[in-house]
Amino acid sequence: MPKRNIVQIQLPPEQPDCCAECPLLGLVPKYVARPKNSKETHVCCGTMEALTQRGTKVRASQKDTNHPWHRPCDNRWHSWMQLPGRKLGISTQTFNDCRIPYECTLQLQIKFHK
Repeated sequence: MPKRNIVQIQLPPEQPDCCAECPLLGLVPKYVARPKNSKETHVCCGTMEALTQRGTKVRASQKDTNHPWHRPCDNRWHSWMQLPGRKLGISTQTFNDCRIPYECTLQLQIKFHK
């Protein structure tokens, strides 16, 4: 059986209000050399553009003209909605290196008493 090189990500019907709610957000892998003093720790798996943690939480509904924020996918989201079944294919390596570690950080960290 051949390996699957593409993972299909189901996109929501409307663009999420912030990147933190998007199924394409991931973490920059530890082995990737980042520029010195870079605060970009997250990556959009759809566009492969780096984001800061603070930038992922900015809501599009709270934008104003004095503080514009452009998400990496703003100009691509409409075309992604035209894909069959609203499923965007990303490489398996990107999914394993970026998205799965991000999903693991979302899990509750429960501390049990002895």
